[in-house]
Amino acid sequence: MQMESKLMEFEKEFGLVVNEDGKVVVSSRTVALKYGKDHSDVLKKIRKFIEAIPELAEGNFTLGSYLDENKQSRPEFLMDRQGFSILVNKFTGDDALIFTYKYTKAFEEMIEELEHRRQVSLDVVKALNEKDNKLQRKQLLESHFGKRKTVTTFKTCSYEEFPELVKLFEEYLVQIKNSEIKRIEYGRFIDGLTKNRNNISPTDKMYLPKTTTYSYFIQEFSNRKSISENKSYGQKIRYKDEIIKEQQDMIQNLNPKIDEYMIINKHGMSNNYLFENVKDKWSNDIITVKTKTYKNWINTFPSYQLIDKNELNIDWNKPIIVFLKFDCIESIDVQNLAKSILDQVITREYGEDDNIVDKVIVEKNKTVNSYSQGKIYICIRNID
Repeated sequence: MQMESKLMEFEKEFGLVVNEDGKVVVSSRTVALKYGKDHSDVLKKIRKFIEAIPELAEGNFTLGSYLDENKQSRPEFLMDRQGFSILVNKFTGDDALIFTYKYTKAFEEMIEELEHRRQVSLDVVKALNEKDNKLQRKQLLESHFGKRKTVTTFKTCSYEEFPELVKLFEEYLVQIKNSEIKRIEYGRFIDGLTKNRNNISPTDKMYLPKTTTYSYFIQEFSNRKSISENKSYGQKIRYKDEIIKEQQDMIQNLNPKIDEYMIINKHGMSNNYLFENVKDKWSNDIITVKTKTYKNWINTFPSYQLIDKNELNIDWNKPIIVFLKFDCIESIDVQNLAKSILDQVITREYGEDDNIVDKVIVEKNKTVNSYSQGKIYICIRNID
């Protein structure tokens, strides 16, 4: 992408980068190197500026740190265009004059490039939210996704742009009817977002929420890709009747008696209460986290009531079928209780990838009057 290449040129030649607030900044170390100055002297100058005008520390000069060759933390300042101009104003000599001209021009061009990029994204989002015809929507989506665009889009997007781009990507996937192409797009999304996550600096004040959010979506789309690879959509349609009959026969043969279930004295946890959107206290961005109720459900789960993994006589290298029954209150849809118990037992307690679960059979055992009376029944079997 030409725009991405241009931004990389600015970073390579001038050390110009975009901070978490979307501003173009440059490190005091880079300026010292380019102007042939001692970094400690540059730091002194900046501190004198801040002592004289404290407001400069609110954005023009932002204190940060870096690791030197001995892995020791050292101070540096990230400065915007105005801060840069204040610092180099007193640098003299022909070389300094040339550098200042080039840097000032680079600042302006990079800011214009970023503004153009943001405007393009805003235009696409605005157009997609309007009632355009299908052809126009498809063209707009393909300007961001498809071929090599998907990797680049999620590799270079900002944390602020990411939620809207995910929505657009979901819409793009709906239009893809070929299951193989859809699997490829899953892989491109994972590749691009993984590179984005790995490029986040540990010193970034938003490091934890950014990496947590990106990791969640990487895992989510990895699961989708695995499911898509294991179950070919085209094959399911072609052999629909045969597969349904085979599964019905298999379930009938495997269907366990009630005394073959593990019984857990705990009410199931509904999908409706697993996650919530909250405002991050650092960035004010909306992020998805586990609810306190779900965390408490996980922490108080009676693991001791499960049969030891080694005593289950299950080959964990082969697909499994999970039978679930619930004693639950009347208002609960038992289908919404499956995910939490599968994640807890298969993934957390037994340490297995839930992709080995080929089928889940869920039904209500009986209705209870309170959550304290709830029970979970689970039986795991291999599919021969």
